[in-house]
Amino acid sequence: MDIKSWLINWFSDNTAIDQEEITNNCHENYFLLKWIDSLKFISLISAIEDTFGINFSNDEFQDRKFATINGLEEVIKAKMDAP
Repeated sequence: MDIKSWLINWFSDNTAIDQEEITNNCHENYFLLKWIDSLKFISLISAIEDTFGINFSNDEFQDRKFATINGLEEVIKAKMDAP
């Protein structure tokens, strides 16, 4: 499964932002763009954990990578590749 495509689809399905805008702004902070709030973020993390079979610790959420689609893709890949 392509992680970035999955993330783009999630944002497209769960926000009012169209897929083209999401794709063009994968490097931008989606909180600053006001695409999602903290409640939607919890929903996103739950969906990621369920879909990809990974679990995040509370400490990991401090990583700035969690605020962009590109960063999330990187974090998910690393978690999936970890032993």
